[in-house]
Amino acid sequence: MTTRVPNVIWCQRKKFIYLKVLLTDVKDEKINLTTTHFSFKGVGSINKIAYGFEIEFSNEVDPKTSKWSIKDRYVDFLITKKDVTAKYWKYLCKDGKKHWIKVDWDKYVDESDESSEGSDDSEENPMNLDLNDYENFENVENSEEEEEEKEKEIEEKEVKEEKEEKEVKEEKEEKEEKEEKVEKEEEEKEKEEVKEEEKKEEKIEEEKKEEKTEEK
Repeated sequence: MTTRVPNVIWCQRKKFIYLKVLLTDVKDEKINLTTTHFSFKGVGSINKIAYGFEIEFSNEVDPKTSKWSIKDRYVDFLITKKDVTAKYWKYLCKDGKKHWIKVDWDKYVDESDESSEGSDDSEENPMNLDLNDYENFENVENSEEEEEEKEKEIEEKEVKEEKEEKEVKEEKEEKEEKEEKVEKEEEEKEKEEVKEEEKKEEKIEEEKKEEKTEEK
């Protein structure tokens, strides 16, 4: 299935990035947010087309305090900036402008005007969103720290399996070496027994010859 890039609009405040993915009745969504990257995948219910994209943010964000919500005609993301004292971002993405990412002019506020926008409550919800149906990202994705922990666990598991495999191999080689040694010892023993038997037979033959000589 071909994946298309959806239209995205965004704006910001000192503490937040507001992101809106313009898709109607999204299904099979897969969303991931780390301190530096954001990825989205989903199927539009109207045209059944798969959409997706991945971006690297201009600056770091905090996944644990960020939220998201699926609406009828779009998917909302309220993403918390990690450094809430920094100036407004010049671009959403680290590598600059994207033709499919536009400014959300309905919620846009100039940095110099933000301080006069409202009370302390508005600073925690500056876009006046109904946050009751928003979910925390920790409910749907692994944070960067969790991803690192997961990778560490995988690495430790691989090291453990490699160690066990090495031990099994060494044990097998040791067993084969012992079996080879035992087999060699048995062969040597058999050879010695054969030699002893041959000596006995030779001795018997000599005795017979001597007896015949004496009879004559």
